[in-house]
Amino acid sequence: MLKQTILGTLLFSSLLLADKATIFAASDLKFALDNIKEEFLKQHPNDTLTMIYGSSGKGMIQVEKGAPYDLYFSANMDFVEKLYTKGHIVTKPKLYAIGRIVIWSKHKEFNATRGFENFNAPWVKRITIANPLHAPYGEKAKQAMESLKIYKALKPKIVFGENISQTAGYISTEAADIGVIALSLALAPVISDSQFNQYHLIDNKLHEPLNQGYGITKVGLKSPLAEQFYKFMQTKKANEIMEYYGFVQ
Repeated sequence: MLKQTILGTLLFSSLLLADKATIFAASDLKFALDNIKEEFLKQHPNDTLTMIYGSSGKGMIQVEKGAPYDLYFSANMDFVEKLYTKGHIVTKPKLYAIGRIVIWSKHKEFNATRGFENFNAPWVKRITIANPLHAPYGEKAKQAMESLKIYKALKPKIVFGENISQTAGYISTEAADIGVIALSLALAPVISDSQFNQYHLIDNKLHEPLNQGYGITKVGLKSPLAEQFYKFMQTKKANEIMEYYGFVQ
């Protein structure tokens, strides 16, 4: 009886010590951040991290409205800085990576070496990019096409994804013939391990840098777990995972 009481007390104590945190992150981070979360939880087996992925712009609006996110990861550093200025982010905005964009397609006639020339091929009826109004990767895709002076001509063919994951999904399900997605998604196992693993890396001189940042929100100010994950993102292990998915610093 005494033994059962001791075991019950220890179990109750461990539950009390368990912590949880919710993280909002840009969709391009889906695979990289899931891997980092897995490594982090090896050191925090009793804790819980809930990941919410979406467009950076919509996530920013949600944080402004008090959404219960303890950390905010944006594909656009400007969004983090705006939230910091308004007091919704309590840590100084920190760069976690610079993203890259690629052209990708599952079509048999797609030629990665031809880059944007593919967009004018007869087999291309629908082109997809993330919505440039609130998705940084879509904004950079539009900038690249505008630099080449092809955006206006291609616009009638363009289908916008709500975020970069949905954009990749349109190509994956062949709802679109070709499009611009994040390099991190092109390197994800679901694509890189398939027969459709060719992509064209877009010259980053064609668009503004995809500086990506993160910070602890006002909601997460009292969360030790949020602070621990914030610091874990700066470790060698986290950096190795980010580099694996094509992110640079």
